[in-house]
Amino acid sequence: MGVLLLLLLLQTPAAEALMEPEFCYILDAILFLYGIILTAIYCRLKFIVYRASQQGATKKKEEAIYVGLSSEGQETYETLEIKGS
Repeated sequence: MGVLLLLLLLQTPAAEALMEPEFCYILDAILFLYGIILTAIYCRLKFIVYRASQQGATKKKEEAIYVGLSSEGQETYETLEIKGS
Protein backbone atom coordinates (compact mmCIF):
# COMPACT_ATOMS: atom_id res chain seq x y z
CA MET A 1 0.00 0.00 0.00
CA GLY A 2 2.77 2.42 0.96
CA VAL A 3 4.77 1.62 -2.17
CA LEU A 4 1.76 2.31 -4.37
CA LEU A 5 1.20 5.65 -2.66
CA LEU A 6 4.88 6.53 -3.11
CA LEU A 7 4.73 5.72 -6.82
CA LEU A 8 1.64 7.88 -7.27
CA LEU A 9 3.33 10.79 -5.52
CA LEU A 10 6.44 10.51 -7.68
CA GLN A 11 4.41 10.73 -10.91
CA THR A 12 2.52 13.91 -10.00
CA PRO A 13 3.65 17.50 -10.62
CA ALA A 14 3.98 17.92 -6.86
CA ALA A 15 6.95 15.55 -6.96
CA GLU A 16 8.72 17.93 -9.33
CA ALA A 17 8.29 20.70 -6.79
CA LEU A 18 9.98 18.54 -4.16
CA MET A 19 13.09 18.36 -6.34
CA GLU A 20 13.60 22.12 -6.35
CA PRO A 21 16.79 23.18 -4.51
CA GLU A 22 14.98 25.97 -2.64
CA PHE A 23 12.84 23.38 -0.89
CA CYS A 24 15.98 21.55 0.24
CA TYR A 25 17.47 24.79 1.54
CA ILE A 26 14.34 25.44 3.60
CA LEU A 27 14.47 21.93 5.06
CA ASP A 28 18.18 22.32 5.82
CA ALA A 29 17.52 25.59 7.65
CA ILE A 30 14.73 23.99 9.69
CA LEU A 31 16.96 21.04 10.63
CA PHE A 32 19.83 23.40 11.50
CA LEU A 33 17.62 25.43 13.84
CA TYR A 34 16.20 22.25 15.33
CA GLY A 35 19.74 21.01 16.06
CA ILE A 36 20.72 24.31 17.70
CA ILE A 37 17.60 24.34 19.86
CA LEU A 38 18.07 20.72 20.98
CA THR A 39 21.74 21.34 21.76
CA ALA A 40 20.87 24.41 23.84
CA ILE A 41 18.19 22.50 25.77
CA TYR A 42 20.59 19.59 26.38
CA CYS A 43 23.38 21.89 27.65
CA ARG A 44 20.94 23.77 29.88
CA LEU A 45 19.69 20.50 31.37
CA LYS A 46 23.25 19.27 32.02
CA PHE A 47 24.11 22.59 33.69
CA ILE A 48 21.00 22.48 35.91
CA VAL A 49 21.75 18.90 36.99
CA TYR A 50 25.40 19.76 37.70
CA ARG A 51 24.44 22.85 39.71
CA ALA A 52 21.83 20.89 41.71
CA SER A 53 24.35 18.17 42.53
CA GLN A 54 26.87 20.78 43.69
CA GLN A 55 24.30 22.48 45.91
CA GLY A 56 23.22 19.12 47.31
CA ALA A 57 26.82 18.23 48.16
CA THR A 58 27.43 21.52 50.01
CA LYS A 59 24.11 21.20 51.82
CA LYS A 60 25.05 17.70 53.04
CA LYS A 61 28.42 18.99 54.24
CA GLU A 62 26.74 21.82 56.16
CA GLU A 63 24.23 19.46 57.72
CA ALA A 64 27.00 17.05 58.71
CA ILE A 65 28.90 19.80 60.52
CA TYR A 66 26.03 21.01 62.67
CA VAL A 67 24.33 17.72 63.41
CA GLY A 68 25.10 16.39 66.83
CA LEU A 69 25.33 12.80 67.86
CA SER A 70 22.00 11.17 68.38
CA SER A 71 20.95 7.67 69.18
CA GLU A 72 17.35 7.75 68.07
CA GLY A 73 16.04 4.25 67.76
CA GLN A 74 19.42 2.70 68.54
CA GLU A 75 20.65 1.85 71.99
CA THR A 76 24.23 2.57 72.87
CA TYR A 77 24.74 -0.84 74.37
CA GLU A 78 22.56 -3.64 73.18
CA THR A 79 22.07 -6.54 75.51
CA LEU A 80 22.86 -10.01 74.34
CA GLU A 81 20.28 -12.62 75.03
CA ILE A 82 21.70 -15.97 76.03
CA LYS A 83 19.61 -18.77 74.71
CA GLY A 84 19.41 -21.90 76.78
CA SER A 85 20.29 -25.11 75.03
